[in-house]
Amino acid sequence: MYRFTDLMLCFFVFGFLGWCAEAVILSIREGRFVNRGFLMGPIVPLYGACAAILSAFFEPWRNNIVWLCIASMVLFGIMEFMTGFILERHFHAKWWDYSDRKHNIRGYICLEHVAIKGALIALLVKYCQPLMQKLLSPVPELLIRVVVIALWIVLGIDLVISYCAARKLNRDFTKAEWLARLLRKITQTLGLSIAEVILRRGKGHMEKAFPKMHKQEEEAPTVFASGLNRYKLFWIFFITALAGDIIETIFVYATSGKLMSRSSLLYGPFSVVWGLGGVLLTVILQGLAQKNDRYVFLGGFLIGSIYEYACSVLTEICFGTVFWDYSKLPFNINGRINLLFCVFWGVLALIWVKNIYPIISAWIERIPVRLGKPLTVVLAIALLADGILSVAALARMDARARGNEQSNAIEAFLDETYPDDYLKNRYQNMKFVVDE
Repeated sequence: MYRFTDLMLCFFVFGFLGWCAEAVILSIREGRFVNRGFLMGPIVPLYGACAAILSAFFEPWRNNIVWLCIASMVLFGIMEFMTGFILERHFHAKWWDYSDRKHNIRGYICLEHVAIKGALIALLVKYCQPLMQKLLSPVPELLIRVVVIALWIVLGIDLVISYCAARKLNRDFTKAEWLARLLRKITQTLGLSIAEVILRRGKGHMEKAFPKMHKQEEEAPTVFASGLNRYKLFWIFFITALAGDIIETIFVYATSGKLMSRSSLLYGPFSVVWGLGGVLLTVILQGLAQKNDRYVFLGGFLIGSIYEYACSVLTEICFGTVFWDYSKLPFNINGRINLLFCVFWGVLALIWVKNIYPIISAWIERIPVRLGKPLTVVLAIALLADGILSVAALARMDARARGNEQSNAIEAFLDETYPDDYLKNRYQNMKFVVDE
């Protein structure tokens, strides 16, 4: 298992290598230097994040290059789709468009690019990551941490400048005005602030890096949660999290005769895994709704499999617990996923995209605007508080299992209010890794 600093270095190194690859290919194609990236610096965070996640969560697949490539392709496709989707929704502009390529999904991703880039990232993680670890092994840990912190500071500054430049390029600078004012107040020279010069350079970078960016006019909403905005996605999360908990409870009772809580949170019947899965399937697969059923099924099969595997690894790393174990079922991978449930993901995606989502979407849009927005905010705050409390209680449970005594009032409160017996009764399917 890699250390946190190792993963951070992996993020920056592979993000830089990804930027180099894109810059070289595009520069050769266009006959001029092209800094293709949202940031001004030589890094594409998408590549670095994909490599870091692959290193952290899919370590058992490292020896099987085929599975590692498949996982990398699916992971990169999901991340590229979500990045394009979020950028378009936030800036009202499409930063890249693969609509003219075959096998694309809403122009955000296409099979050709996902396959090539995903395979390259997998090969780098398999062969270059161990080499990088070997070269850095003599370097003191303190020095690595200092370098990582310095890189994050530079990246954060670059992100702020690029964000402001993107807003200015899109002529929608209102939400970034406080950032611009902060930059302008830092220093001024000859009546022209250095911040303004930086913003102009950033705007020039955006225009050169994304010359074919498709700008869209923001239309005033006529109904509540029209399209796939943040309100619609929250309600999708809310409904699928609730439905997922109910479905799992019924399924367990029907197959084992046990009435078992399947909730992810301390309060309320909500399964976060199902909720996030519902949002993920909706955003990515909605573009396939008009295509053949096999594409939707295959997309749900792959996305659901990678998503469930990643969730299993993440919860084990964060809380030292395993919330589900398929080791006794045939065709399983490390007990985290199995063929039967992967097929269920595909079938569920098909039913959701083709039949259920259109009905639920119509129901959500019937909520009055004056009621919908404040209700969404209240429910979101309640679920967020519930989630933070649940994470804190589980983390403290893991700390107690490792022999760590309480050291402050918060830990004392968690120990008294949510002891092990209470949490084990709430999360009855949970298994401690440290107990094995």
